[in-house]
Amino acid sequence: MTAGEVCDEIIRLLPMSESNIGFVSPTHFVPQMVSIVEELRRRGHNPTIIYNTNGYELASTLRLLESIVDVWLPDFKYSDDVLALGLSGAPGYSEYALAALKEMVHQVGTTLHTDDRGIARRGIIIRHLVLPGLVENSVGVLKLIAEQISPNLHISLMSQYYPPDRIVAPHRESQIANLSLQLTGRLNPAHEPVSMESGVSGRKSLHRPVTRPEYETVIEAFHAFGFTRGWLQEYDSHRNYRPDFSKDQPFE
Repeated sequence: MTAGEVCDEIIRLLPMSESNIGFVSPTHFVPQMVSIVEELRRRGHNPTIIYNTNGYELASTLRLLESIVDVWLPDFKYSDDVLALGLSGAPGYSEYALAALKEMVHQVGTTLHTDDRGIARRGIIIRHLVLPGLVENSVGVLKLIAEQISPNLHISLMSQYYPPDRIVAPHRESQIANLSLQLTGRLNPAHEPVSMESGVSGRKSLHRPVTRPEYETVIEAFHAFGFTRGWLQEYDSHRNYRPDFSKDQPFE
């Protein structure tokens, strides 16, 4: 499809979207995204543009989106970079995510602006999923955000983690991590394998949901660091956010 054809389809669907357009993990097509938004505006349409990301972004990429994105919806997954490498093959995650978040704040500020129906129209909502057995990682995420940016940001704290049916094998984790390091230029000079002791298969706690005491500890940290804005999922959410795709209506 051409950019014009994409815009035609977006305009057709806009009445069903509360005038929102969400771009999910769009880093690899940011130039096309900018062209689409600019064309929509040229045609007289100014929907709320939402950028949904895992937080592992280059701030220099996000600078290309100034005046383009209205609402940023990033994850902030890890304060523990060893954990980020082991579970997601994302070296230096906290450094990149923090710099990206600072760029978002530079563009839209810390206040979440909503319309008279409570729909977000400008600002940032940061998501964080609490992982079982890894409370320190979650507390570290909240600490980073509060101390290095602002406790006035809106946080969506989630307890919905549910263990996968299959755990990635250790050798596969090592392949993923080494490939990630090669792509980022961070592979050590000797090209030695990366230790994956912190990977999924080495974390027995990831075979279970978050416990209530673990989640309550993170909520206590949320308040202790001065956060007052956002959403705290009910502890039991891990039982309710599991779509069954064998059904016609998997989310019911």
